[in-house]
Amino acid sequence: MGYNFKPPGLLERLLQRRMDTEGSTELKRCLTLFQLIVQGLAHMLGAGIFVITPSIVQSMAGPATCLSYFVSGLAAALSVICYCDLASRYACTGSAYVYTYVSLGELAAAVSGFFLIGELIIQAPMLTLGLSDNIDKFLINGTVSAWEKTNFPDWMLHTDLIAIGIMLIFMIVNIIGIKAVSYLNIAIAVVSIVSLLVFNGVALWKGSVKNLYQVVNPADGRTGFAPFGFSGIMTGAGTAFFAFVGLESVVTLAEESVNPKRDLPRATFGSFLIVLVLYVLTAFSIAYFEPWYEIGGNTGLIGSLKRKGLVIPQYVVTAGLIFTVFSCGLCTLTTVVRVVYSVAEDGLIFSCLSSVNKRTQVPIWNVLVCSVLGILGSIVYDFNTLSHMISGGTLSVFVITAIAVMILSYDLSDPVDEETEETPLTKKPESNRKKCLFAIFTCVYLVATVALAALAAFSKQHATVITIEVALAVIMIVSLILIRVKIPLSAEEKDGSLSFNSPGKPFVQGLSVLVNLILLFHLEVKALKQLAVYCIVGLIVYFGYGIFFSRITVEKQKRHLKETISLKGQMNHLNSSHLQVISQLYLLVRQQLQI
Repeated sequence: MGYNFKPPGLLERLLQRRMDTEGSTELKRCLTLFQLIVQGLAHMLGAGIFVITPSIVQSMAGPATCLSYFVSGLAAALSVICYCDLASRYACTGSAYVYTYVSLGELAAAVSGFFLIGELIIQAPMLTLGLSDNIDKFLINGTVSAWEKTNFPDWMLHTDLIAIGIMLIFMIVNIIGIKAVSYLNIAIAVVSIVSLLVFNGVALWKGSVKNLYQVVNPADGRTGFAPFGFSGIMTGAGTAFFAFVGLESVVTLAEESVNPKRDLPRATFGSFLIVLVLYVLTAFSIAYFEPWYEIGGNTGLIGSLKRKGLVIPQYVVTAGLIFTVFSCGLCTLTTVVRVVYSVAEDGLIFSCLSSVNKRTQVPIWNVLVCSVLGILGSIVYDFNTLSHMISGGTLSVFVITAIAVMILSYDLSDPVDEETEETPLTKKPESNRKKCLFAIFTCVYLVATVALAALAAFSKQHATVITIEVALAVIMIVSLILIRVKIPLSAEEKDGSLSFNSPGKPFVQGLSVLVNLILLFHLEVKALKQLAVYCIVGLIVYFGYGIFFSRITVEKQKRHLKETISLKGQMNHLNSSHLQVISQLYLLVRQQLQI
């Protein structure tokens, strides 16, 4: 006879939330505050300044690229506040994925996890291709690329042997362990900052203020400080946001930090401030140094120095670029491995990817799979294609993170009686009313925010559009005020137990959602298409595998099965007891009849 087993329903599975957030881990806790800051610096410096900035200057924002970085920096600052708030609550590897899991449920967590993984998988080969091009052109005079063109068939046109070799080095270092990554990053961070200071000094010394607003592009006649207009600045800001993806690398190391709830917020904010100053300064110096239309490609900074005949600064910056981009790529692989580890540990993708080697305390299979995907990315795509596919996943995750803070900051739980451990019937109407109000206010706010961001990004600004935008802004503000007034704060917010508590809730988070959505809608079509691909792949993997093998679902099934077995055992025991009673009664009646 089979057990009457009823698994969790579909809606319950999609909305179930992760509750264990303290990060009982097999990973090695060894990273201090200083090492976490260096990890953030190593990841953010190489991605933005050396690889993406020249491309933004030439094709998106011109000399106004420094404003693009400033705008994206303001948006990132709002996201930093959200990350610091969440990092002080939860000491788990997985970053935004985990924050989504505990606030919005399993389906949203699966999608955000694939946003993160996809973005990082694209970033790794893009960095290796940029680094490979610089090594080939400036250190070995194009020897490798010339050999590849001569000996490789057409279908292997994008194959880059140097990029593949660099990815293999990243893989080996990550297999050795996080401590090796940390020590290497400290040395590289010093070289990176020195090389950036040298470039800025030389650029400000040898450049001209005329390059900022007087040069004219002979190809299309564009001129001025913002040759592509306000739209170009915003497009540049959306792409430049990629540079701040390193924020993820800090919080994904929660289970390897010695004191995560104290150090993660400090390391995230500290590394962000240092990098923001360097970004804005370097973007300004690049445009000041030479005409903006001559800068471009993934060898922009070194190419500029070479055209000016500045040999010594060229070699200093080349060394800085090689080491910085190498460190950034290394941190990218480290970060994506930790995100994949967290998703696999929760059962949403194959559990073998969360298997940790006992000797090195590193998920080796995970490292191998992520490295292979990075190598395939460097073979299939070229640098320019990859550089236009970035930032969408990061901006989407930052939007989700801000919403997560809004949800977790308010008391939406049911009151529980300490004796019965159940919600009293008299309290349920009040609890349900509170949840309904929060859901209504939040939905109204989100609809108004998405509409406002879309209008700001896609519509020409005239009187009617501006009137609608003002009306939507008023609806947003009123919704946030109602949330703040009508919904009580959570116990953690009231007792001040958090090491970092975001100010201005929920207005800071509301502004973060709006700004990130505006930047997201300003991205190029390629980036938005790639975002759709992440979402589709995430949904396919979740509904094909994760929904059945989720750790929470499996634990519920095991618990239900145990209860079913226990209940059947009690019934069998009860049935045997009944038989004994009937048997005794039968014997007693028989004895009486005989008498």
